[in-house]
Amino acid sequence: MPRTLLLVVFALGMLAGSAFAKPKVALAVDGEDADEILNAIIDALDDSELVVISPKAVSRAIDDLGYEDDDLSTKQAGKLGKKLEVEAVVLASSERAGKHKLLRFRLVVGGKKVRGFRVTFNNAESRNFKTKLRAKLEERIGSEVEALVADRASEEDDDEGDRDDDDRGRRSKRKKKRLARGDDDEGRDDDDRDERRRGRDRDDEDDDDELDDSDEAAIEASVRRVSPHAANRVAIRVESGVSFQNRRLVFTQRGNFPEGPKPFNVSPVPGARFEAELYPFAFSNPKSVLGGLGFAAEYDQTLSLTLRTSAEPDVPVAATQRHWSVGARLRIPFGGTPTSPSITLGAGIARRRFEADRSGLMAARSLDVPDTYYQMIDPGVQIRIPLAEVIALTFGGEALLIYDAGAIQKPTSYGQAKVFGASAQAGLDIVLANRFAIRLVGEVTQVGFSFTGKGELSVNRDGDPTTKDIGGATDRAIGGAATIGVLY
Repeated sequence: MPRTLLLVVFALGMLAGSAFAKPKVALAVDGEDADEILNAIIDALDDSELVVISPKAVSRAIDDLGYEDDDLSTKQAGKLGKKLEVEAVVLASSERAGKHKLLRFRLVVGGKKVRGFRVTFNNAESRNFKTKLRAKLEERIGSEVEALVADRASEEDDDEGDRDDDDRGRRSKRKKKRLARGDDDEGRDDDDRDERRRGRDRDDEDDDDELDDSDEAAIEASVRRVSPHAANRVAIRVESGVSFQNRRLVFTQRGNFPEGPKPFNVSPVPGARFEAELYPFAFSNPKSVLGGLGFAAEYDQTLSLTLRTSAEPDVPVAATQRHWSVGARLRIPFGGTPTSPSITLGAGIARRRFEADRSGLMAARSLDVPDTYYQMIDPGVQIRIPLAEVIALTFGGEALLIYDAGAIQKPTSYGQAKVFGASAQAGLDIVLANRFAIRLVGEVTQVGFSFTGKGELSVNRDGDPTTKDIGGATDRAIGGAATIGVLY
């Protein structure tokens, strides 16, 4: 009795080991860029539920069997798997498919072919491509190995003698039916069986090229679970970096007017930039309509800006130059891939301030530059066009609906004015490892003034308030930024 119990425990242990051990897989790849794709598959399955044996061991086994490694049949793959003692053999073949590459997979598990699948891709090193491979191979091979273990266990429990008796009984019944029909040609059953067998063989060979198109949705779902947010569908993006900006303020004035303000020009000065985007619904489903609804914010400030005035040249005048905005966004991607272009519509509130600290001057008007504080609404559009999966061209602009320009509009300055403005940007978005990005952008902002002639400095710079001296002004800022961001 103890010996019988020991045998039972040993058998159960062997069965459990087969059921729970990671399946071993042999890979054979042919076609375009075979070595690169083989390495990509191995990398994708690293630390997965599958164990990939050494490609050198596979090559040696193929040579020992006398096969060509670029055209293995299902039968040959089965023998290869038996020689290597692996549960599955993965046969992959790559080819061009228009602008993309197509990778066809045939799977042989336990010596039997199972249904294959395909994956389209552009770059074998991309994370998206490797995620697809890992998800699909784990799903297909894992389920087939489980079924194989169950079948083997069932076969061990069956009684071979009983099956033989059943087979003889079925053959006897078929023969009686044939004789009852008056069909005494015993060879016909054999011919029928041969034809059915040949049909199964043809079906089996056809399945080698059969691709499961319905698996595309499953693949995309698997990718979305593992790596759901491409750069054009992020749920959150936070970035910071450096910026630079110059400012030029030029007035439109009547001719032959030496008392008029001189153009004000500040060389580019460094600053700090912070930006953030948040799309709350994209955390759960980035491809939904709600996934494109979100918020964005930006803050930029010059780190140090010192002005000088010819009236008091020895007195440094510190100045503050900054802008910020916050608002709602609607992101609309045109396609479901990381290389799909997208448009983002937005609107919010924004502020732009330029203010000088005149407290150190003997006379505040020694610095003949007005302070400005633009308060506005900034409806706009941003367009993102990927040039590849890792780099995209971005450009866009905002209309600046200014309802208050600050001190420049006071009666003691240039007075009331019609104020209008616009801003434009263009740059590159470089995605690193699908989780980090570098953004390089150049930008220009311009605000125009048309004074109504009700301010002291617009009509009385020459001491004659009956004439309009200053008709308008152009306030232009040109700059850019380089930021690094985290994406999810």
